[in-house]
Amino acid sequence: MAPSEVQKPKDESQEQLIGRLFDEITVAAKAKDFERAETLREELLTVAPMALREVIGSAEIIEQEKTSGVDADHLAIWDHLYSTLTEEEKNGLFYSLRKSIIPPKNIILAQGGYNTRLFFIDKGRVAILSPKKEKGRMLAQMGKGNLLGEYSFTSISLCSATAVSVTEVEMYCLDNAATDSWYEKYPGLYERLLDFCVKHGNLEEISRWKALEKKDKPRYPVTGPLKGVLLSKEGKKTKTYFRGELVDISLEGCAFEIKISKKATARALLARNLLLHFSFKVGDELIEFRRVGKIVKVSFYMHNEYCLHIRLEKAIKKELLEKILA
Repeated sequence: MAPSEVQKPKDESQEQLIGRLFDEITVAAKAKDFERAETLREELLTVAPMALREVIGSAEIIEQEKTSGVDADHLAIWDHLYSTLTEEEKNGLFYSLRKSIIPPKNIILAQGGYNTRLFFIDKGRVAILSPKKEKGRMLAQMGKGNLLGEYSFTSISLCSATAVSVTEVEMYCLDNAATDSWYEKYPGLYERLLDFCVKHGNLEEISRWKALEKKDKPRYPVTGPLKGVLLSKEGKKTKTYFRGELVDISLEGCAFEIKISKKATARALLARNLLLHFSFKVGDELIEFRRVGKIVKVSFYMHNEYCLHIRLEKAIKKELLEKILA
């Protein structure tokens, strides 16, 4: 319900309107309809900002009802997170989550796939498998009290491994888009969650594994302009293109910096294909070639600057790379 939909009857006084809105907020909050309760409270703030008793009281009622509706078992499992938050932040995080029950032998995350969710495992076991080329070797097994998906959730990147449910799994998941309103409602909560992921997740182990993966694919720092044309899902060129500065290059990939005005736009580029136009001046010779590549990671620097990490569909010939680097 939008605030404009709450109409004041002609014979209703200001005092009666305040009382009615307060009562409706209370009813909605006790029914756990927090979206309606918050909308009605916004209306109360608009029509009677000086009705402090009702404004403050309605906020307290909403928070009390939110607190009473929190899953106590989930709270106990993740006490090392929730105990660091205020009551308002605790409720803000919990009511941004969605509960899921996954049957055994289901893929939760697929290596190389797109993921924007952070999972809090409350019950069951999950196996983390290596890429297919290593024949699905199990890297780790996770369970109650473990985070899942924090690498792709925190870094705007594709999944680095496959996660499969071994038993029935109960967990809560947080979509990155659900945190967009946190900056105004709960300042600092998103940063605290990211810090929790670093301290209690598996980011270090994943980074170590990815470093080993790159041993045979060294990247070489290079500079120069690079143009990338965004391709449609059918592989056809679109009218969207990017011009950036090349950062590094390898036989099977590259990275280049570009400016993007919104984080949501950067996030939407993940897993999309680009037609890349490479151009290098080597002595008096101009070397030009094209490659199609997939965006596998997007790194944020500052002032709307991002770095796109690309995996090429067709590797660059070793002789050509050596010529460029020379």
